[in-house]
Amino acid sequence: MCDRTTLSATELADVGRARHYKNIDDCRNGLPSCDLSQLTPREANSAAVADYQRNLSDCMLGLQSCDHSKLNRREATRVSAGELERNRSDCMDDLGTCDTARLTSTQRNQVIRAAQQRNLSNCKNGWDLCDYSKLTPSESRLAQTFEHQRNLDHCQNGWGACDHSKLSPLELKQVLAVEHERNLTDCREGNGSCNFSDLTKSEMTALEARDHLRNLKACTLGIGYCNRSLLTEEELRSIPASAPPRK
Repeated sequence: MCDRTTLSATELADVGRARHYKNIDDCRNGLPSCDLSQLTPREANSAAVADYQRNLSDCMLGLQSCDHSKLNRREATRVSAGELERNRSDCMDDLGTCDTARLTSTQRNQVIRAAQQRNLSNCKNGWDLCDYSKLTPSESRLAQTFEHQRNLDHCQNGWGACDHSKLSPLELKQVLAVEHERNLTDCREGNGSCNFSDLTKSEMTALEARDHLRNLKACTLGIGYCNRSLLTEEELRSIPASAPPRK
């Protein structure tokens, strides 16, 4: 809290100048705290110029704070052209602020074509915004080709949803081979996604031999998880029972 009674005359003058300059800034920036009555004629004119330019900028940007009544004829024409261009752009991009009534016939045709291309792109990418009913027969076939390829990619790479029923016999054969190899790799690496029931007898035998060797090495060297109950009698005899396991 400011206590003016404790200030010297020089300090009071400094405070007065600081407040005056702050008021000038507030007026030039259009702040509610502006007190025009405290401005000199030159300062008031400077604030008026700043206010005029700020309003023109707001109008050119399409801001709601724009006051069209403050524009001259040339500025109003520029602002109107900018508004029409912004509206055309909003319609082309399918934004909610689009007003089709302000479009020319050529622009309306452009907007219709843009909407068709946007919908085709949505369908090709498998997005929810796709409306198949708006596709031409050739576009529908193209979208189905992309959908088929996307499903094939998912199946081959284990991404997202894979629908085996949509694959050709040759594609299904290839996908099943890839899925089997991927599962075999998961089992070899001890991944939780491993499905032992999908392994062949020879693969299961090789995997068990691999796991047995890993367990024997862990027990012999004292490194890693060792399960002695899985070792043969001969293997148990070859491992010093008193040897402390190393961490």
